[in-house]
Amino acid sequence: MQLAHDSIRRPVPQTSTQVRRPSHRERDRFVGFAFAAADLLIETDARGNILFCAGARCRLTEGDVAGLVGTSLLDVVAPNDRKYVTVLFKRIQDKGRIKPARVVFQGCDGNRFPALLGGCRLDSCPGSLFLTVLLASGPRNTNEALAAAGQLLDGNAFSHILEDRIIKAREKGLDNALTLLLIDGLQSMVDALPEGAASEVMQGIEAYLRAISANGDSAGQLATDRYGVVHASDIDGQEVQAHITQIIQSAGGELPGGIRTWSLDVSDERLDPADAARALVYTVQAFASAQGGEFTISSLEDGAKRMLSDAVDRIGRLRATIEKRDFFVVYQPIVDIGTRTVHHLEALTRVEGTLSPADFITFAEDVGLIYDFDLLLTQSVLDTMHAHRKEPTLPDVAINLSAKTLMSPIFLRQFLAVTEPYGELARKLLIEVTETVVVTDIAKLNEVLQKLRAAGFRICLDDVGAGSTSFQSLYGIQADFAKIDGHFVRGAVHNGRDMAMLRSMVDVCRQLGLGLIGEQVEGPEHAQLLTELGVSLAQGYLYSRPSRDFAYFAKDWTKMAGTGGKVLRKG
Repeated sequence: MQLAHDSIRRPVPQTSTQVRRPSHRERDRFVGFAFAAADLLIETDARGNILFCAGARCRLTEGDVAGLVGTSLLDVVAPNDRKYVTVLFKRIQDKGRIKPARVVFQGCDGNRFPALLGGCRLDSCPGSLFLTVLLASGPRNTNEALAAAGQLLDGNAFSHILEDRIIKAREKGLDNALTLLLIDGLQSMVDALPEGAASEVMQGIEAYLRAISANGDSAGQLATDRYGVVHASDIDGQEVQAHITQIIQSAGGELPGGIRTWSLDVSDERLDPADAARALVYTVQAFASAQGGEFTISSLEDGAKRMLSDAVDRIGRLRATIEKRDFFVVYQPIVDIGTRTVHHLEALTRVEGTLSPADFITFAEDVGLIYDFDLLLTQSVLDTMHAHRKEPTLPDVAINLSAKTLMSPIFLRQFLAVTEPYGELARKLLIEVTETVVVTDIAKLNEVLQKLRAAGFRICLDDVGAGSTSFQSLYGIQADFAKIDGHFVRGAVHNGRDMAMLRSMVDVCRQLGLGLIGEQVEGPEHAQLLTELGVSLAQGYLYSRPSRDFAYFAKDWTKMAGTGGKVLRKG
């Protein structure tokens, strides 16, 4: 790229004070620096009218870039990004400089493409903005595609990009901050405004938040009245509130509630960058999903900061539990109803100092540490089985893995790596899939499970009928066993509706070739009911409570067949 240096010379105003003029060498050096950082240099006035242009054409014009002089930069910006770029111009004037932000331009051929737009103003050249354009690659993922389309990210996309932004900020020492914004009564106000004014408000808020966000793509709408934005730390909550208020008032709107912002520290040194990001993501998701009363205007500041602090503490304890293996496993048998022999065991987690294992697992899932814990649980169970491998009848063992865990491509590779050293012993594991309701792509989940089946693992679908495993999941997933939710097993004894549901589930599962397990079998009447329906396997207190004594269940139970109603194990 060649540049005629004379074309960028400006007349130097004569003053009574002697000012050292830069030499040709110094001027060339600065020009070199500018083009090393950008493909195109543009000078505009405060409204975006192009006064000077030099560099590569960047698909903006078929002829020389000097031909853009006299036109508006907004004319070559994609329509959805024009208001956003206008806000960027205003920020250059207010702040003096902006870091390069992702903008979508519209080429002379009509095609759109992303580029990074940066800029500054100089006190020596009042009224001018000096802009750089650096061509960027196309969107690499859905998050970037949303930003490139001139949209705020949704809640899930914002959570994903938030983790990435926070980790990079910590690793590179960037001075970023996270602000959550609550605009109370936004939807009711927008509904009351004329259509044009309503659009002006929503587009104005979106453009402003994108303009202040890191890289121009780090802002998201978390709910109808809640937003999140990662930005440079020189932006404070009061500034954000003032700009949003001005946008609303300019469109003739009147907010029935108030505007509150909450800034979070993204550099908490109590956790490593990844876990600190998890704490923030967890808190943001709680903020987004909280119902009325949980995050009111009055409680937002104190309640939200307390939630983040609690999340940091809980993640710290969770990480310590994983690293110190501060948990143990109990086993409960799944029994053949007819012979009362052990068919296989289910491994259940117990954590020291935790009253509810379910709460522990749910929190681990919410903050993304369930993958580490599940791998450690798998290894712990296999170590126990290996230690008892010489027992007369070594039982198979089911381990619980959530559908969310299984959908992670990283987890699948790690799981196979953990189980591979145990050889054929690992094939005595059954994978009990929980929470299939959280998966929107059942076909993708089935693809993962078939890879596990091909590797020799059997699959059991947990809680069939409870809503967490729907008929859609049954239809879309090829498995080996299905565990019927205990609510229906117990309820069907006295409730006709539960009996009808139970019969329906049993019939569907049988038609799909699934082995059936009834859970929460607490009395002989429950076992009798399952037998009449043709369900051969059961789990519950009628047979045994969970026990840490794996060796007890590894005994030769064929010698104990016909024990009648006696309990196998009290725990």
